[in-house]
Amino acid sequence: MSEADGMEDAVDGAMRTGLMVASRIGEQLARMREQEQRTIAAAEEQRARELQERFDAQRAAARAQLAPVSREDWWDKASPEMIERVHETATAWKAYDPEAARAAEKIGEQVQSRYGIDVNNTGADEASVSAALARAQQARTESESERTKSSAARTDEVVARAAIAGANRQDRADRSEPAWDTAERRQQLAQSLEGKGDREAVKARLLADKHQGTHPHAAVATKPTAAKIARMGTASGKGRTLERGGLER
Repeated sequence: MSEADGMEDAVDGAMRTGLMVASRIGEQLARMREQEQRTIAAAEEQRARELQERFDAQRAAARAQLAPVSREDWWDKASPEMIERVHETATAWKAYDPEAARAAEKIGEQVQSRYGIDVNNTGADEASVSAALARAQQARTESESERTKSSAARTDEVVARAAIAGANRQDRADRSEPAWDTAERRQQLAQSLEGKGDREAVKARLLADKHQGTHPHAAVATKPTAAKIARMGTASGKGRTLERGGLER
């Protein structure tokens, strides 16, 4: 047997195994589709509508993937991996979509005529199929895990960006407010009081504002507490008592 013949045998064996694995995975996915249909039927109206929309979106994606199998030029260039993927998708959807059923039939015809393999009975070694199926399922699990992590990371990023945007807006708002003890703020106050009330009263208000340069928030922040006032009163009372005591002596 020549080296070329050995290579062809290896490719043939790998394709038989790959097609069988694709069939097994497709059957698993078909059972998932069946469960989805039962869930939709049992769900309440609103929930059923949402589930049906998701199911329809998945079916549309499957149709798009299977569309090329009807073209001869696609088969002329298709790799074994490409054929296995469309076979898996067609197996998963053929019971729920007539387009997928037609694609499954076309795949079977092309694989038989081009490679001499029956997709329903590939003749692959069962041990090789089991090992390849385990690897495929492990890869699928890891892919799902990575998608979950990626989704969580995107959520964290969105939350962080929203927090930063909020902080920036607050900072811009603070900067846009004029400083308290400035000519700009006093000019704004004068404009707001113009035409309101007695002219002398307005002038008196502006004069008082000029001499009171402390922002009201700062004034409140430095206002003595009741406890401090009480202590000051107590100390003052004691001082007066001592003072009277000294005079009496």
